[in-house]
Amino acid sequence: MQRFRRTLWLGLGACAALLIAPFSSAQTPSGFPNKTIRIIVPYTPGGTTDIMARSIGQKLTDYWGQPVIVDNRPGASGWLGLAALAKMPPDGYSMVLTISNAIYAKSLYSKLPFDIDTEFDPVSMLTRSTIGLAVPANFPANTLDEFTAYARKNPGKFGYGSFGQGTTAHIFGESLNLAANIDLVHAAYKGAAPLVQDLLGGQVQAAWLDAATLAPLLQAGKIKVLAMTGTQRTSSLPQVPTFAELGLKGFEPVGFFLVLAPAGMPKDVLAKISGGIARAIQSPELAGRWREWGLEAVGSTPEVLGQEMKTLASTMDKAIKAAKIKIDP
Repeated sequence: MQRFRRTLWLGLGACAALLIAPFSSAQTPSGFPNKTIRIIVPYTPGGTTDIMARSIGQKLTDYWGQPVIVDNRPGASGWLGLAALAKMPPDGYSMVLTISNAIYAKSLYSKLPFDIDTEFDPVSMLTRSTIGLAVPANFPANTLDEFTAYARKNPGKFGYGSFGQGTTAHIFGESLNLAANIDLVHAAYKGAAPLVQDLLGGQVQAAWLDAATLAPLLQAGKIKVLAMTGTQRTSSLPQVPTFAELGLKGFEPVGFFLVLAPAGMPKDVLAKISGGIARAIQSPELAGRWREWGLEAVGSTPEVLGQEMKTLASTMDKAIKAAKIKIDP
């Protein structure tokens, strides 16, 4: 009888283990990662976002021994890739690498195919990037004060270029119109390259561009950079003051690259991915590359990115409402 009871209890224990195991592994996948990881890039191949994803992906492959592929899904200002990720399982094998305009898109668009607040988990802030206001080298102003004074004398007669509707460049351009009481006409471009071409050719009188684009043009004597965004001077442009230094508030936010995952990812998997990305971003090879591009390597925790997202969304929402910017999808 005693032997029978012992056999019965062992059998019941084995059954219980079989019933519990699937639920436990669903909550905390064992041995992560054990298959191919996908990084969605919601833009075309060859851009900064794509290069960054491929660089990080190679590092993660080296660390974990599993393939990391980049899945380019361009379209609809980057929203197609984000919408696709929102429908994928939160198991750690799919994530998106995008830019910070997705965070405040809800303030610009009346309808989006995703909800940034509920459908994604923050993973990591990768790098920060400032932008600045530039004019051609022969423009009749050498400082921001001289530029705004000239603009007041010529209301609506010249404009500024940005790298797209609803980008930080567009929002900061309209914020400058309000803060300095000027009337610059906005011209939206499809990227930095055509904007630089028209700035140097005189088709547009001013432009908001990222530090990596501005630095070589300034060094070559082709432009003047009047001011930069951010709370401190940009390392690649240390001679250029910030807007805050010049007495204009509201230009402190900086853009950043970030990684998001579908909402509901297991905490241990999220921590492993975030840690792997931080290790890659802060490696001497990649950190040096970002520095050359005018980007500050970060590699944050999910908690830090989450807080930065809330701060940026609030700040940009106020600026967007003040400037009355609205974009139809």
